[in-house]
Amino acid sequence: MKRCFLFFLSCLLFVSAKAYQTDNLQVSLLTVMPRSNHVYTIYGHTALRLYDPSQQIDVVFNWGTFDFNAPHFIYRFVRGETDYFLTWTNYVQFLSVYQVANASVVEQILDLSVEGKEILLEKLGINMLPQNVVYRYNFLFDNCTTRVRDLIEQSSPDLVYPNQGEKTTFRKLIHSCTESYVWMTFGIDLLVGAGADSLIGVRQELFLPVKLETILDSTSVVVSSEQMLTSIPESAFKLKFLESPFIVGFIIMAVYIIIAVIGYIKRRLFRGWFSPLFLVAGMAGTLIAFMAAFSQHPCMWPNWNLLWLHPLHWIGFAGYFFKKTRRWVTWYHAANLVILHLLLVMWHWIPQAFNPANIPFVGCLMVASGSYLGYAKFRK
Repeated sequence: MKRCFLFFLSCLLFVSAKAYQTDNLQVSLLTVMPRSNHVYTIYGHTALRLYDPSQQIDVVFNWGTFDFNAPHFIYRFVRGETDYFLTWTNYVQFLSVYQVANASVVEQILDLSVEGKEILLEKLGINMLPQNVVYRYNFLFDNCTTRVRDLIEQSSPDLVYPNQGEKTTFRKLIHSCTESYVWMTFGIDLLVGAGADSLIGVRQELFLPVKLETILDSTSVVVSSEQMLTSIPESAFKLKFLESPFIVGFIIMAVYIIIAVIGYIKRRLFRGWFSPLFLVAGMAGTLIAFMAAFSQHPCMWPNWNLLWLHPLHWIGFAGYFFKKTRRWVTWYHAANLVILHLLLVMWHWIPQAFNPANIPFVGCLMVASGSYLGYAKFRK
């Protein structure tokens, strides 16, 4: 690999003198198709291959490398401060890794001019400099796919993307990858704000590997396309009854309605049932508020989920630890009930696409606040 490194640096230093003849250089886009091994593999992966048999060069450049063992990785990931870095490896080694992982890999050979290849080598050399190897990862705007997309655009000035059909959004594109993982989709929809629902152009769609592969296949920049590795087909995903957050939410809501009715009849508060609901809502609301206010991830603010999941639910949780009802807790539940009703009434007019599974969980909070207000009325 040292030989490859020195080779590409020499291309950078002497490209103007054309010390390296690019006639035999083949540039390919490698797309690793989505698979379900890990959370980060369901979106797929993109890499760039340079192949020149006359120089015994067959190297793959990968902008998708990260280190789980980096200090404070989880916290930095939540903050949107995750650093990825460029690595390069032998093509055979690259394929062997994904063969073991049962992943499909598609190779698209790119039709680049001599000048385009020289530009590509120059840009790669700049990317390989120590100060440029590490970059701040951004899922939508600066990732392993957008880095390759930018290189292809810079080396193909005549590249024209096809006309976009139906306009789409970042959220819909993310859903296309997570649709088989309904709880993951539910969680993403809670954390990602209204910015993900703005209509985007065709170039912005190319943050997803499969989108870049598909779009480029319909342009003149791709000479040929070949599937290098084919994975063993996964069994069809079947959503079980209790695996749907929508169904689970309605079951929980039905339980809370029954408890609230019993509490109303017996004039009991059932603290042990309702306090955990506000504990979970408070923790979820704190996370959403933190992500919306402090995370560098794109499209976090504004997040209209804060209308029903917010840190003020800690008030509701704390209120159950007083033997007597407190006026400020009662005010909180009254305001919570009003806001939740308005949220459901204005559901389709709020400028953010909510997950339908929100509805039963919103209903749970409404039942809980209503139950507290009913109990407070009896205690007067």
